[in-house]
Amino acid sequence: MFSTLVDEVRVLDNGDVTTRLRELELQRRRLDAEMAAVVSVATARGVHREDGHLSVAGWLRANLNWSSPETAAMKKAIRLLDEHPVVGDALLAGHIGSAQVEELARARGNRRCGAEIGEVLDTLLDHAERLPFDDFRRVVRRWETLADEDGALADAEANEENRTASLNEVNGALDLRATGGSPMATAEMLVIFDRFAEAEFRKDVDARSELHGPDAPASLLPRTDAQRRFDTLQEIFRRAAASPVGGRAPESVVNILVDQHTHEILLARHRLIPFPDDLTPADLEHARCETDSGIPVPPEAVFQAMMQGYVRRIVVDPDGVVLDMGRKRRLFTGAARTAVKLMESHCGHPGCTVGSRHADIDHMDEWDRDDGRTDVDNGRVRCSSHNRVKTRLGLIDKRTRGGRPITYRRDGSAMLPVGCRGPDEESESDPDNEGLARFVRELRPLLE
Repeated sequence: MFSTLVDEVRVLDNGDVTTRLRELELQRRRLDAEMAAVVSVATARGVHREDGHLSVAGWLRANLNWSSPETAAMKKAIRLLDEHPVVGDALLAGHIGSAQVEELARARGNRRCGAEIGEVLDTLLDHAERLPFDDFRRVVRRWETLADEDGALADAEANEENRTASLNEVNGALDLRATGGSPMATAEMLVIFDRFAEAEFRKDVDARSELHGPDAPASLLPRTDAQRRFDTLQEIFRRAAASPVGGRAPESVVNILVDQHTHEILLARHRLIPFPDDLTPADLEHARCETDSGIPVPPEAVFQAMMQGYVRRIVVDPDGVVLDMGRKRRLFTGAARTAVKLMESHCGHPGCTVGSRHADIDHMDEWDRDDGRTDVDNGRVRCSSHNRVKTRLGLIDKRTRGGRPITYRRDGSAMLPVGCRGPDEESESDPDNEGLARFVRELRPLLE
């Protein structure tokens, strides 16, 4: 009985609970790989016809009581695994999970560029193993955008052409729906919404602290996250109504990140500069053509934004802004703070998704403990809560040879997802990689 299982887990200490969780995930990945192998063989043999089923999907629904989305996901996964068994190898070994397989299968199903995924699959699998899932998904969609620029631009134009919104009253309640819009419009609206949402969150934090003290748990916040989002919309409407008609709207800063190679190729296409012959294309992890929150932007849309906005380097060479501030200042400020926030889109604590806009910049080598320097390579995004957690638990951040930051516990164990090989086992896809600081030197944020 389930209650018996619960009782068996209750006797475990916290460390053993985590160990058991990771063991079960590895078992599930192995079972998912075996399930895919069974369905693959059954598909090839036409086993579904034995009971009169007209399709493999019908056979799966009849035998497993799966939903249609589950059967569709399995069919896409089988197509990917049959063409590229290396993905099945990674799943069977536990290095990646079903979510990563589904994302790769979705990209393989892209009619315009999916057939080319084999050319970058080894790199994508490496990222699938080591990156948080949301970051991995951004890498995959970044590849799709760069591999099919014309298609990405056509999709963006269609989304803008078909944009729609409705605001209605239904039984005394609000029904608000909106879809479509250009990547730039989407990014701008998200920036505005996030700014107001953060203000609503701060109101709740202040109210909780006043009633229950500064260390009270999140459960004592007066509103749920969903309620705050609704109130955020209401506040945006109220502010807009209070503004004079025809008055100048405040500018919203939208950063678009473009790596140096993509940027200069784009300018060369429009005959603004000669085609560069001394630049090496950035790898998928460091290539950029997106907003700082990860929204893909087609290169041609970036060019249009450049013509209307501003361009600046985030990290410049020694002739420009000096980011290495040595020991003279403790806080990350100015260009250094901007650069570090653009290196990571969210809090660097494993599993945290708080956006970098609402987070702090933390010293990887602590200022007091490790004589840490205030420069880009020693900076990492952390939300205020995990900034305190890092100090309280004695966590340490270090970079791998390839520049990827890893958090270590006080006992020296790395906080890595199950199945992810440690830094001593990784093979560097770019042996000349200088780390994330090199990537930052290539960023171009636009529309500042």
